[in-house]
Amino acid sequence: MLGASPRFSGMQGIGMSLRLPDGQYMHTHECSVLGEGRGLVRDCWSPRTCVLAELMQAQCRMFSACSRLPHSVPPCSSPLSLCQRQLKAQQQRGSASQELSALKTENANASLLPEDGEKAARPEERTDSARLLQGQGEKEEQLQDAGQAGAASISHDTEIQVEKEKVLELKEQLDALRKEHTDTLQELQGAHEQEKLLLTESHHRSEAALQEKIQALNSQLKSFQERMKRVEESLLRTDYKKHIQEHGSPSPFWEQELESLHFVIEMKNEHIHSLDKKLLHLETVEERNLLLEERVKTLQQENEDLQVRTQKHLVMARQLSEELQAARGALEKEAQLLDQARREKEELLYRVLDAGDGAPFPMAAGEVPLIAT
Repeated sequence: MLGASPRFSGMQGIGMSLRLPDGQYMHTHECSVLGEGRGLVRDCWSPRTCVLAELMQAQCRMFSACSRLPHSVPPCSSPLSLCQRQLKAQQQRGSASQELSALKTENANASLLPEDGEKAARPEERTDSARLLQGQGEKEEQLQDAGQAGAASISHDTEIQVEKEKVLELKEQLDALRKEHTDTLQELQGAHEQEKLLLTESHHRSEAALQEKIQALNSQLKSFQERMKRVEESLLRTDYKKHIQEHGSPSPFWEQELESLHFVIEMKNEHIHSLDKKLLHLETVEERNLLLEERVKTLQQENEDLQVRTQKHLVMARQLSEELQAARGALEKEAQLLDQARREKEELLYRVLDAGDGAPFPMAAGEVPLIAT
């Protein structure tokens, strides 16, 4: 009968013992992943024993390849580390697939041993070898599925990390645009207030200057009027004196007429002076109104420009907010997909671990397993 007892001890190694039909024992020991080397000690050299030894060596290599495969993918912090770990995982899967292909070739070579060994092997040994080969194939498929699931999860993590970075960039752009918008508004408002203050100050100054000019002109006008009166009085007196000298003293009627004429002339002069004052005042008011109308037009144009700018900034802010909402929705969907992928990955790993922790090979009664040290 053929008996084997594999024992796993984490990273310490794999030990097996075989009992041959003639009562002899063959002991195999394969060192672990720690780098101690691999060796196979054989105690018997018959062809059938060599076949069984090759099969057990292939089984041990497959177990060591299983122990070397990564069981979990650590969380990544950046896309560069994700790519590096993905490359490492691909290299490990490539080495595992090479070892599995080597196991297949060794099994095929072991099956193509000399005909004497095959004829001497019993049907039970053939069935055991067939079971071993079938178990190797199943475990190889499970390892490939686990590797594919790990690669898919790594690529999915990279995509989610890229989406998160895009969302952060959009948020930063939105904050920068909002800050720029507020800064421009504050600057424009400050410039508008400063211009308004300057205009009011210039208006007050111009008004004061115009009032001073008006006062000066009024004083000049008064002095001119006084001179005119004096001149008129002097002329009238001289004319009156000449008339008296030429024609003698006038009658009382003519004296009254002259006085009435003097009074009418004075009234007309006062009315003319009042009209001149009103005309000057209207001219100054008209000039000031023209200046104010021009300034109002410029301020209206600036206000319209500011309104257009604010509308543009609001449209940009709305677009950015919509893009941010869309990115958040995509991120939530990606997070849900990531959770689903993680659950599927955990289920696959659980299945793989359950399949790896299966029942050991059957042992004959009274046989003691060799524990790996």
